[in-house]
Amino acid sequence: MKKLLALAFISTFAFAGAQVSAFQKADSKYERKKKALYNKYPKPNDLRTKLEWLLTEDKITSYKNALDKIAEDEKKVLNNDPPVKTKVTKEADYETGKAAFQKSLSQAVDLAFLNYSSDSYKATLTFVVDSKGNALDAHVKGNNEDVNAFIEAAFYRIKENGKWKPAESNGKPVSSTMTMPLVLTFKK
Repeated sequence: MKKLLALAFISTFAFAGAQVSAFQKADSKYERKKKALYNKYPKPNDLRTKLEWLLTEDKITSYKNALDKIAEDEKKVLNNDPPVKTKVTKEADYETGKAAFQKSLSQAVDLAFLNYSSDSYKATLTFVVDSKGNALDAHVKGNNEDVNAFIEAAFYRIKENGKWKPAESNGKPVSSTMTMPLVLTFKK
């Protein structure tokens, strides 16, 4: 059983790594097509704006598809190591602190291509830190579904940059659910 569980963890995180490259592939495709569009239409016009929005929609769809695949695979891991429902004696913690994790996440969120109209965005990030300290199953709730998807993608981009210490219940590491309020500030 332990070998099967280890294999599930390895395959999940190899798959998640592949999905991070899916985000990079979507970014690259978007930038390449946008450059071609700007070469064809160097001056802003209605057609260029319409075509650029179609490129943006394609990028959003690519991100959401990658997130759906990650979620599907992570469900298998969560079935083997579900978060505890009872109160933990020690909460999960990021090795350099939760504030450092939030800052890293905020820096990884790039919404410049969306021309997001607000200076800041409030959302709530919920995810699981399993009993091994792996962060997974990210969900963002905010008032814009597309922005939420890009925050979730940023979570997967940075999750390997640091390690989580799992929660404990009576001295034993356990999986737990983390909830973090986020206020992201965007540069214009």
